[in-house]
Order: sequence, then structure tokens, then C-alpha cells
Amino acid sequence: MGACLIEDLRQVEDFRTTDGRRHRLWLVLLFVIMGTMSGYVGYRAWGDFVKRHRRILIEMFGIQKHGVPSYSTIRRVVMGVDFDKLVAIFNQWAYQYVDLEPSEWCGIDGKSIKGTVID
Repeated sequence: MGACLIEDLRQVEDFRTTDGRRHRLWLVLLFVIMGTMSGYVGYRAWGDFVKRHRRILIEMFGIQKHGVPSYSTIRRVVMGVDFDKLVAIFNQWAYQYVDLEPSEWCGIDGKSIKGTVID
């Protein structure tokens, strides 16, 4: 794994059949990561992110024929991708830029936090 997230994402095996495949898997995954890092979470939100930034994404990544992926394409990809492999690739890439010691991790569970608040 190198410093280039795109090259690392290309290592994720594409589970889709070749028929009707319009968008490269690594590109859809990159858009999901970019959207998440920009505060967009969930299938519809990622679709909104891609739609909102469509022009710059097309220009930056040289997308020509089919434009950016739709919400439903993003959803199908995220539901079918090997999530464990994706997480491992992303974490390995991210650790190059963020150096966290085990003592610096903090687990947060919204339900637990809500349960500790007394009204």
C-alpha cells in the first residue's frame, strides 16, 4: 500500500458483472470516502454529494461517457463491496497521515451518551 488512495482502492475486487458496469469501482468508492469526509453520510447523502459536485468531479477525474454515479449505483456498490477489505485499505492509507496511539482512541456510542444525561 502506498501513499495514493486511488491506487489502493483499485485493489478492491469488483463484485459486479461486466454487463452494464458504467463506473469504475474505485471511483465510486472514492466518491463515498470524499462525501463522508465532507460530512455526507448515507446513500442519499452520498448521491447528493456527487450530484452537487458533479462538474468538478467530472473534470478532475476525466469522466466522459456516463457522468457521475447515481444514488442507486452508489447504494448497490456500497451494499456489495467487501467492507472489511475497504476499511483495511482506508485505514492503512489514513495511518500514513494520522499517528494515533491506542491511548488516544475514544469510543463514542450515541445511545450510551444519551443514556447518561439526566433531564
